[in-house]
Amino acid sequence: MQKESSYQNFIFALVFLLSVVLVACTDAAAEGEVAAEEVLLETDFSSREEWPEKLDMEAGTAVLQTDGGYELSSTSDAYAWSFGKEVYEDVVLETAVRQLSPEPNNAYGLVCRAGSSDSRNGYYFLISGDGLVSIRRVERGITSPIFDWTPNNAVRQGERANQLRAICAGNRLALYVNGQLVAEGTDDHFTQGLAGFAASGSEDGAVQVTFENLTIRAAEMSRQ
Repeated sequence: MQKESSYQNFIFALVFLLSVVLVACTDAAAEGEVAAEEVLLETDFSSREEWPEKLDMEAGTAVLQTDGGYELSSTSDAYAWSFGKEVYEDVVLETAVRQLSPEPNNAYGLVCRAGSSDSRNGYYFLISGDGLVSIRRVERGITSPIFDWTPNNAVRQGERANQLRAICAGNRLALYVNGQLVAEGTDDHFTQGLAGFAASGSEDGAVQVTFENLTIRAAEMSRQ
């Protein structure tokens, strides 16, 4: 009986170890498909001339530069958004974002391949204050899920900070939160565009978030 128990424990440990290795290999493969190369942009928003500020009283949205970073707010489910001036193709975006408002039902994050500073078109890499993640395509006012809203424990909920990493490389789209891959998918609609941020409240309340920095690197697809 003792030998049988030891054998069962050995098998259990072996299966557990293999599962850990497989998960690690899967994450490494997903990460390894795209390499972050040359830094194209790096800012902590200390220069107030780098990024635009705007206020839309009708929509209830605002984009402001503050001492804490780049702040987006919305009093409803209308998106506040802001993009830089440069057009990019394949990039890796990284930012630290902190939610300032108490209502958890919201959406905020990074945007790549946006059509223009006056349009919401582009790919949105979003988290919410109640721990959901999503990747969405916005085109002509229509939002389509590439990776629909899904709970993920990697998100620090409520009025807390999160580190976001978004990959736009070829047709591959991926979102990392605090170092963990939480959402990915493919889409061919947009091949280049502007990069920046977006935030939306909900029928439950307003959203206010501060993006503390932004780094944009060229993305290099692996040749396998």
